[in-house]
Amino acid sequence: MEKKISVQQILNELKTSQLLLNCLMPLGYVPGLPILQVRNDQLCLMIPYLRYKVTGVADKTQVYPIRFALTLVLPEKRMVEYKDLSVTPGFETVRYDTPVGYFRHEAIRDMNKAQYNAARAELFAQYDKVANALLYDAPYTEEDEAKMRSLLQKLCEPSLLPFYKALDGDFYNKYLA
Repeated sequence: MEKKISVQQILNELKTSQLLLNCLMPLGYVPGLPILQVRNDQLCLMIPYLRYKVTGVADKTQVYPIRFALTLVLPEKRMVEYKDLSVTPGFETVRYDTPVGYFRHEAIRDMNKAQYNAARAELFAQYDKVANALLYDAPYTEEDEAKMRSLLQKLCEPSLLPFYKALDGDFYNKYLA
């Protein structure tokens, strides 16, 4: 049996996982775009959590700051870190009750729901390629990296970029800067 990592599958499993309930994360928080990290020669997946508030006005869904971050070691999916950024140094001035932006931002404004979902699926396929290359020596090309960078830059909410930079400067500089 061929080993493979599916980042989307991991996120789907977390939705119903006892792990999140044990962290006592308040209801309403959803995963943002994950961050791949190598820590002590182990591949980790950091999953930032934030919330959105639908206003009923097109392209004016409020985006709130990233507040929580859960980190898993792959491929085991073992939690190694849980952060509440509201009590984390460097995040003390963030107002978690105030929106930082709106969904849909300019780069995706012309996409319909099907196009947006297709772009997200393509992005998660790129996450899988990176993870499988690092864990199982699966092929990964410069074109794959360029595609991942392009998709992340397009899909990531611009208002969340400072949070991604603060959570992991290396990931930010490689894919989002």
